[in-house]
Amino acid sequence: MAKKILWLLTMATLFVNCGTNIEQQNLDIYVTGRVINQNNYGIPGINVYVQRGKWGNYVGSSYENYEILTTNASGNYNYTVKNDTYVYRICCGVPPGYTLIGEGCKDVNHSIIEGHTLPNNINFKLNQ
Repeated sequence: MAKKILWLLTMATLFVNCGTNIEQQNLDIYVTGRVINQNNYGIPGINVYVQRGKWGNYVGSSYENYEILTTNASGNYNYTVKNDTYVYRICCGVPPGYTLIGEGCKDVNHSIIEGHTLPNNINFKLNQ
C-alpha cells in the first residue's frame, strides 16, 4: 500500500513539474510589405496605417487608426501585431499625385497552423 501511495505522489509531482515548464507560445504576427509604383519600383516615404478594431456582434469590425508606419528607401515596411483581442488591417496612404491600384486596406490574417501564426505579406501599388 505504501508503494502505491509513493508511486502516486511521484507521478503527481512529475505531472505538476511538467505542466509548469511548458513555454508560452508566441502568437504575434509578423507583417511585411512593400508599396510600389506602376513600374514595380518601391516608393519611399509612403504612410502605411495600422488599424485595429473589435469584432461587432451583428455588424462588421469597427476600426480606428492605431499606428502609422513609413516606407523605407526601398518602399518596404514591417510591423509586428501583438497577440491580443483585436483584429487588425493595414491601409496604404495615397499621397497627392498618386492613385491607388487595387484595395486600399487589407486584413491581417490571424490564422494559426501547427501552433504558429502565419506571416503576412501585404503589398500595395500606386500609379503616378
